[in-house]
Amino acid sequence: MSLILPLTTSTEDQTQNPVLFIFLGASNLARSFHGLKDCIERCIFPRPASFLHAMGPGRGYLSRGGILNAVYSPILKCGILEAVRNKRLKDQPVIALITDIGNDIMYGVSSEKIINGLQYLVNALGEFKTNIFITSIPVDLENDISELRFHIIRQIFFPRSPIKYSQASNNITVINKFILQSSNKKVTVINDMNQFCGIDKIHYSILKSQSAWSHIAKKLTSSLNTNVSPKFKTSELVFSIANNAARILLTDMLGIINKTEETF
Repeated sequence: MSLILPLTTSTEDQTQNPVLFIFLGASNLARSFHGLKDCIERCIFPRPASFLHAMGPGRGYLSRGGILNAVYSPILKCGILEAVRNKRLKDQPVIALITDIGNDIMYGVSSEKIINGLQYLVNALGEFKTNIFITSIPVDLENDISELRFHIIRQIFFPRSPIKYSQASNNITVINKFILQSSNKKVTVINDMNQFCGIDKIHYSILKSQSAWSHIAKKLTSSLNTNVSPKFKTSELVFSIANNAARILLTDMLGIINKTEETF
């Protein structure tokens, strides 16, 4: 008599039906991408996963942006949506993370254009029956950052930015209101990331990055019926930071190493 039990429908689905993850963001995502990827793969194992991502320090959704001579095309024009259409298998579940929203504000893009861009992105991802997770901008400018401090941060990260303190504050309020109102069955808003931010209120603190990305990974995998709680490891954080620095230098700045097929 065979002792091998038949797979349940749930187990078969977890084992055989791969998941496509789409990650869109800027510096926070880029610094922790590899750890987030490893964390998710470990969490949903043995179910296979594939990834497509568009990220990079200073990257915008509607504007060209970057640091030094590492300049990135706008996420909405980088070709990742076309790649999803080509890569996605029939009936394959898709999970997307839209994060690090705000750089476009510092590049002088109006809140109306940013909102229109986000709406277009949500609609486009909706074509793939995607579970979308979007983080709000994790800063309340008037309560978190003084005008003097804003000008210092702007000079460091966005030295050519024309945006004024009052404009930035108003744009953040309007965009976050839109994001919160976008919540529905297919769009989950992650609105509590401010607790993980560091001194500049833009980037997640190194000391809290593990908790921040474990929190996001848990959200992303919550619908996949996994019993393994995602936990971002210290070794994964260290490797991610090192990998990000190498990628920026060797690929984005010097062009010595080509982009991978999953990179946009």
